[in-house]
Amino acid sequence: MADAAGIIISTNGENTMIKGSLPSFQQRLLRWYRLKTTRKNLPWRGTKDPYAIWISEMMLQQTQVNTVIPYYHRFLKKFPTVKRLAQAPDTAVLDAWSGLGYYSRARNLHAMAREVTAHYGGKIPDTVEGLRQLPGIGRYSAGAIASIAYDRPAAVVDGNVIRVFCRYFGITRNPRETSVIKQLWDLADRHVPQRNAGDYNQALMDLGSTLCTPRQPDCPHCPIADDCIARIKGWQEKIPPSKKPAGRKTIRYLCGILEKNGSVLVARRPMENLLPGLWEFPGGVLLENTEKQASLRQLLQEKLGIRVTGLTPAGTQRQVLSHRDLEIEAFRCTAKNPTVRLNGYLQTRWVEIDQLQKLPLTAGMKKLALKLF
Repeated sequence: MADAAGIIISTNGENTMIKGSLPSFQQRLLRWYRLKTTRKNLPWRGTKDPYAIWISEMMLQQTQVNTVIPYYHRFLKKFPTVKRLAQAPDTAVLDAWSGLGYYSRARNLHAMAREVTAHYGGKIPDTVEGLRQLPGIGRYSAGAIASIAYDRPAAVVDGNVIRVFCRYFGITRNPRETSVIKQLWDLADRHVPQRNAGDYNQALMDLGSTLCTPRQPDCPHCPIADDCIARIKGWQEKIPPSKKPAGRKTIRYLCGILEKNGSVLVARRPMENLLPGLWEFPGGVLLENTEKQASLRQLLQEKLGIRVTGLTPAGTQRQVLSHRDLEIEAFRCTAKNPTVRLNGYLQTRWVEIDQLQKLPLTAGMKKLALKLF
C-alpha cells in the first residue's frame, strides 16, 4: 500500500519496511533539526574544531549529556590542543577524567593524542578509515567525528538511532542481534546524505533523545511520523523490544587508613584493572569466608608487604559503577613495619591530608576522604 506522501509500505514476514522518498526523510529531519526551538544547545555544537568534537564524542560514550558538559569544559581548559594532551602525564589526564567513569576511554584518549601528534602532525584524520586506525575509535565514533567535524558522508548508529530506525522501518526483531545490527548499519549507510551529514546524524540522535523516546514517544511532534511504520501500526511501545535489566552486583571493598606526620598512605591501581591508574587507600575485595579485619590484614600484607594492627572501623562509602556497585569500608590501622613492597599496585605515596583532593583518587575514595579528614 502507499500513504498520502507516496511512500510504499511492504510487509515481508515480521518486518515492515519503507521504500522510496529517501531525500524527503533526510530533508524533514534536517529542517526539524535546524529550528532553534528544536536543536539542543550543546557546547560542542558551537565549534568545527575536530579536537573538541573528538573529546565530546569520547566523553559521551555510555555517559549522559548533562554529566559530560562540565567535564568537557574543564578538560578543554586544561588540555586545549592535541599537543597539550599528548604532553600531559598519565596522572593529569586521569585526574581530569576522575568521576566520569569508563577509564579506558581516558587511556585511549591519551594514547590517541600521542599518536596523532607523533604520526599525523597534530591533525586528527578526516576520514572514517583514518580515524579507525586510532586507539579507542570504533565505527560509531569514527562516523560521528568524520561527519560532524569534516562533513564526510559517514553514518552513525547509537542507541537513539537504533530506536528511530527500528520504529520508522518497522524492525521488530531484537536490535542486539548481530544480523539486526548489520541491517541497521546498512540502513544508516544508505540514508546518510552526501552533504550536511553532521547535521543529519545529530538530528537522528536528537530525535531519539527528545521525541522518539523509549517510553511514550511524542509522535504528534515528530517530523517523520507520517510514514513511520511503528506509528502507523500502533507499535511505538513495542519497538524495539525492551532489554531485560541485568542484575547489579555489589562488591565489598576494604581499605586501610594509615597515617603518619599529617600524611596518609595511598596506592595507585594497576592499569589493566577496574578504575585503572587511579589512586586509593590501599586494600582490596573482601576475601571469601574471612572476617573483614582479617581480610584487610591479609590484603595489605600480600599487596604491600605491610603488617598492620589496631584495625578500627572508620567509615563507609558507596560508589556506583557501570554494572556494579562498590561498598567501600575503611579501617584505621597502624603499620608494624614501615617499608612498602609493591605486589599489585603501581606505586604508593604518603600524601599530606590537605592535598588528598588534588590527587586523582577514585570517585568513591574521594568522597570517603571528605568524610574521614
